[in-house]
Amino acid sequence: MEKKRSVLTLISWIVFAGSVVGSLFVGVLVYFLLSSSGVQGALTKAIISTVIIQIAFLIPVFMVRMLIDRYIVSKINEVTKALREVSTGNLDYKVEIDGDDELAELAESFERMRISMKTIMEKLEEGEL
Repeated sequence: MEKKRSVLTLISWIVFAGSVVGSLFVGVLVYFLLSSSGVQGALTKAIISTVIIQIAFLIPVFMVRMLIDRYIVSKINEVTKALREVSTGNLDYKVEIDGDDELAELAESFERMRISMKTIMEKLEEGEL
């Protein structure tokens, strides 16, 4: 099975591209402001400010991405794995997600559905339905 790209990865690339454009814009502004003021080394200072802005922006963005991946995407992947297992007939696959958020509620609802399906299948096999 081909591994699909994560939505989080696509969002990260969009944010990265936006931060590059933004920091380049600031670098160009710094260059023009410094060069019009007659400051020596305006280009070097503009490049340094662009790099510093880029690093200062990307570190917190990367940390937020890691938190989203840890607390949201991992839960979505667990529910997706359970859906895949049950859809192929494995009604014994349990999904357990800790927490009190929407994803835990989704997993709990899925678990109730899985148990209902398993009960119905067992009754069908026993001829009770």
